[in-house]
Amino acid sequence: MDLLIILTYVALAWAVFKIFRIPVNKWTVPTAALGGIVLISGLILLMNYNHPYTSLAQKAVIAIPVTPQVTGIVTEVTDKQNMRIKKGDMLFRLDQTLFKARVDRLNADLVTAIHNIQVLRGQLEESLANTSNVSAERDRLYKNYQRYLSGSKARVNPFSEQDIDDARQNYLAQDALVKGSVAEQRQIKSQLDSMVGGEQSQIVSLRAQLAEAQYNLDQTIIRAPSDGYVTQVLIRPGSFASSLPLRPVMIFIPEQKRQVIAQFRQNSLLRLTPGDEAEVVFNALPGQVFSAKLLRIIPVVSGGTYQAQGTLQSLTIDPGSDGVLAVVELDPDAAVDALPDGIFAQVAVYSDHFSHVSVMRKVLLRMTSWVHYLYLDH
Repeated sequence: MDLLIILTYVALAWAVFKIFRIPVNKWTVPTAALGGIVLISGLILLMNYNHPYTSLAQKAVIAIPVTPQVTGIVTEVTDKQNMRIKKGDMLFRLDQTLFKARVDRLNADLVTAIHNIQVLRGQLEESLANTSNVSAERDRLYKNYQRYLSGSKARVNPFSEQDIDDARQNYLAQDALVKGSVAEQRQIKSQLDSMVGGEQSQIVSLRAQLAEAQYNLDQTIIRAPSDGYVTQVLIRPGSFASSLPLRPVMIFIPEQKRQVIAQFRQNSLLRLTPGDEAEVVFNALPGQVFSAKLLRIIPVVSGGTYQAQGTLQSLTIDPGSDGVLAVVELDPDAAVDALPDGIFAQVAVYSDHFSHVSVMRKVLLRMTSWVHYLYLDH
């Protein structure tokens, strides 16, 4: 841009010399040169300070790496590459055989567990009835034993020692049956009383396993997280897709506002205020200027970020890592929407200070856009 200003001044000075027939001598040429230096330097300083410009800008887009939640062999892949798709549309599908088998097995186990609970309830009722019967028999044998025991204390004992011992043994044997029946009831009750949230714990466990298995089965169909598109689809049926987060198999670009990330010099922060008017030109659209607005300044410089490691950290002074990043939001425009994401651009921001100088910045920005017709690298 500075070169464009100098060339413009040189062209104007030459025109003035020619039109007004000003003689070329040792006074006029130095005067024009020194006047140009003072004028151009002042204008450039005012313009650069109050209306920052950068050629380091890019149409930014957020990409989502797609990694399946489960591991398997790819059986089907969407054919809508680089085409707009809706949220929930299939991106690719994994082989479901093992996951379906696990769901079916857990469904069967759940039915069996529910049936077993019903069987346990029946066994408990049977055990209660059995306990009642053996308890009644025990009470009868106890009374019989007491009758034999009372008779043995009479003056004339009508019972032999063998009869009394048999009555005693019969009673003790029946009492043991009662205790065994009561113990069986407690065991069955303990299984039935193992409750979680009002439901038997084994059934709760199986339902949780079934929900997890069903979730894994559902994850064999990887769907679009939002409206957007997928690009560079390199997987094919037969590819192995792993659930490791470091091995995404696809890149999804969600629909989002069209923004440009611009890198300015650090001293431009003095005049970068969110809400300022901005303009953007793209290398791919020569001769066109697009209105925009400075949305925000990213509050960190990439070169100043540090991470814990086993060595002492020194300053990061890499070329190009000391700029301040700003987010510029473009006004809706069909031409911009049609551009590929990630394309390069140039950005100028116009502050409220010395607004009359912004005219020169706008002219220079448009001249920069016209230069793009020449296929020059910037």
